[in-house]
Amino acid sequence: MSITYKIKGLGRFERMVRQKSRKAQVAVESELNRSSLRVERNAKIYAPWDTGWMSNSIYSMYQDVLKYVVVSPAEYSIYVEKGTRKMMAQPFIHPALQEEAPILMKRLSKMFGK
Repeated sequence: MSITYKIKGLGRFERMVRQKSRKAQVAVESELNRSSLRVERNAKIYAPWDTGWMSNSIYSMYQDVLKYVVVSPAEYSIYVEKGTRKMMAQPFIHPALQEEAPILMKRLSKMFGK
């Protein structure tokens, strides 16, 4: 079981970047990589810590052109993130994404002068 968070307007942004020069594409890739590492770091901070397995196993990785993922491979991560009927949710990925989104958008807007 997994969760995917999508960002509105990402497809349009991806098409726009692909039309730019190779230098712009590399700059965006670099910024997305740094952003995914910040999300990873914050998710590790926000993750509930009992044995430390879930927090220590969170990682980010390159998935495709202009796509990075942050993964929590612990099989119970989804239940911690979303909660169950017997356990209250203790989100850690979503808050990390929410914290990073404005920073990423500000940096990308600055990069393209918008």
